[in-house]
Amino acid sequence: MVNSQPETETGINNLRRLIAFSGFFLLLCSQILIFSKPFDGNIVFPPYTWLSVLSVAIFVFSQMIRPTPFWQRVSARLTFSDQTFWILVAILLSIVTMLATASFLIFSRLNFIPVVTIWFLSAGSYIYAFSKENFSFQKWAAWLKVHRNEILTILAIMVLAIALRFYRLGQIPRVLDGDEGLVGLFAQITNSGEFANPFALWENFGALYLQAINVTLKIFGVNAFALRLLPAIGGVLAVPALYLLARQIGGRRIAVIASIFLAISHTHVHFSRIASVAYIHGTWLAPFELYFLLSGIEKRKSWRTAIGGVLLGIHLSIYLTAQIVFALVIVYMLIAFIFYRAWFKPALRQALVFWAGFFITAAPQLYYIWKLPNNFLNRLTQDGTIQSGWLVNTMQQTGASMPQVLFERVVHAFMALIYYPAIDFYGSNNPMLSMISSTLFLIGLGVVLWWVRQPGYLLLNGYFWGATLSVGLFAVPPSADSYRMLVALPAAIIMAAVGLDQVLEIIGLGWQKSRNAYIFSATCVLASLLIFNLWIYYGDFAGQCRYGGNLVGRFASYLGSYTGTIENESNIYLLSNTNYFYGSHASTDFLNQVRPITNIPEPIDETHFVSGEIVIAPPERMEELQLWVRENPGGVIHYLYDCKTTILMSYLLP
Repeated sequence: MVNSQPETETGINNLRRLIAFSGFFLLLCSQILIFSKPFDGNIVFPPYTWLSVLSVAIFVFSQMIRPTPFWQRVSARLTFSDQTFWILVAILLSIVTMLATASFLIFSRLNFIPVVTIWFLSAGSYIYAFSKENFSFQKWAAWLKVHRNEILTILAIMVLAIALRFYRLGQIPRVLDGDEGLVGLFAQITNSGEFANPFALWENFGALYLQAINVTLKIFGVNAFALRLLPAIGGVLAVPALYLLARQIGGRRIAVIASIFLAISHTHVHFSRIASVAYIHGTWLAPFELYFLLSGIEKRKSWRTAIGGVLLGIHLSIYLTAQIVFALVIVYMLIAFIFYRAWFKPALRQALVFWAGFFITAAPQLYYIWKLPNNFLNRLTQDGTIQSGWLVNTMQQTGASMPQVLFERVVHAFMALIYYPAIDFYGSNNPMLSMISSTLFLIGLGVVLWWVRQPGYLLLNGYFWGATLSVGLFAVPPSADSYRMLVALPAAIIMAAVGLDQVLEIIGLGWQKSRNAYIFSATCVLASLLIFNLWIYYGDFAGQCRYGGNLVGRFASYLGSYTGTIENESNIYLLSNTNYFYGSHASTDFLNQVRPITNIPEPIDETHFVSGEIVIAPPERMEELQLWVRENPGGVIHYLYDCKTTILMSYLLP
């Protein structure tokens, strides 16, 4: 009798589970409704308390059901399999997240941690629905044993990536630019107000990402290292992400070469070390998303495409690069359905699983975009080719036609990889790819175009050209291409790896013909690129004081760092002019935590100072302060230097 009890109980498990989750779901809804209302100390029972009581009663009732013939018949009629149940859970939790976001927005509820928790539970439930039967400890142990050497290889490459991205992360670049400071300031106000909502958008930065930066600032302090920590982590994660995508497309050799290429890329290293723009996160999220999509379709594994769709949904709450991947996947699936029908049609279920995962995860973000579309379109309005008026103005100034202007924009975006120096948000005199890398990339580009009939290489072509067209057709100014083309950099690097592989094959040093010669030749090329990229970044760039746009932007960072060390009791004055003044760059406020500084545009002789106050002069008014100090001696003079340039002078009055 004892042994048969579990079997009998199993007959009503589906029913119990469904009723229990119904109670849990209603209880979540009731708590959202209760906490979305303003607090009133005079109320004994808050609104919707009755719903909470009913929800608990339903949950308890599910445990009271006995395996009688009646309930067994009811349970048997339920069509809910485990997979269907968990998909339903994911959908309902996504709806709860959306409702909570809407309610909290209306009533200014500030703590969104429960909302984010439910959101991640929704995403996890969806992945679990398809992966439940595919994972076990034994399978993982066997997989690790089989792929041990491969894992050790990618870990070694990641160690190299960590070294290049974390070495003196807070000191190189030695200043913060204005946009880095602005990101840091907005990250710090995500505890309250509009940006406490994780699905809010600021300049197309997701508030969820800003909140994550805020956590690092609280843990490590308000400094450059903490501000740049997440980009550095993202830069490291890009290595295994690219490895997996390249491996799925071209095999292990291509994957190893491509991941090393990325790990040592001077452009990728730099943008992993600054927080001004978030394109670096597209270099690890997009490859992961496309890997899980492609591997899921090719292997007919729904759990893989489920992960890909969920990642894309999360990506939408981080930065605008998700929009490019979204469009890319739509076009890729349409082409595959039309021209690769025999390959794609059997995987329609996996494709649907991908999109369901995306929309379930992205639903709260899409709701926010629907309610506040201007926040979503903000960047397009400012930097859009059409919306900003740039296209019309350029046509009028040059007399060129629209197709010609747009074609030249796409060409410019493409050439940003191999020709134009990476100036914006960098300051390097070199393009994104070195001469050798560019040569290999162009060879690989031609080869990959020739291999486009293979679904994997079709996706790689779409990845590169989709990103290039997006930057060229929809974003200005052209000078920004040097960092926006980070979106296409992973695809370009895979192509460069293909190019190196094919060059060695053509000259008779292919893997199958001469393995040792192949390894030696590839190692020499990669070692040469490592030395060259180290020289570009840590030799030529890091020591030349070019980051920050110009001397004015660099001065603002020095001003913030210096004034952040001054005691709060001291008044600070800045001899300002139209170029140098407090308030020009947010980096000052971030580094000194909004320490008040008074601008003095008038001649210093017209201002009366008192003992203990500090007067600061930028380069253009430094001589004026030096002459005044000669007439008012006794204080303490301090200078700050930017390479060989004296960039700041301060005087502490006696």
